[in-house]
Amino acid sequence: MLQQLTARFDQLPRRDQQALTILMVALVCAAVYFLIWRPVADFNDRAEADRIRAAELHSWMQTNQPALQRLAQMHTGATAASHIADSRGLMSTVTRSARESGLALSRFEPSGDKAMRVWLENVSFKQVAAWLELLGKEYGVVVGQAAFDRRETPGMVSVRLTLNI
Repeated sequence: MLQQLTARFDQLPRRDQQALTILMVALVCAAVYFLIWRPVADFNDRAEADRIRAAELHSWMQTNQPALQRLAQMHTGATAASHIADSRGLMSTVTRSARESGLALSRFEPSGDKAMRVWLENVSFKQVAAWLELLGKEYGVVVGQAAFDRRETPGMVSVRLTLNI
């Protein structure tokens, strides 16, 4: 097959041979560019952008290292203090501590084995913050998700929480 193509090429007029040679060189160059050079260059650009983002994150972490260490210690301490075994224990602890903190839960329901969802309506933000801090420090309860909606009265909020043990 290669011999047939070579024979056909040799039978073409000189100008056609030159045009076909130039076309083949152009196709080889395009293939090298699009199949090798361009993917390698794109990979290099992405890798450089990732390196820059990682360097910025590293710099930010070094700058905020003391605060991050305090947060890690608080989280480790909270998890170690947890003695709640399941969602029933969590529900009992959460409802009792809310009542003791002067908060009335609008609604609550279990969410899996070790979590529950809680709704509070028109409550003081300060009371909620203090209650969540108490839950974290005393019982090792961690806030998985939180949504706070501001009410018309200053300092008052409606809250949706997912609490985890």
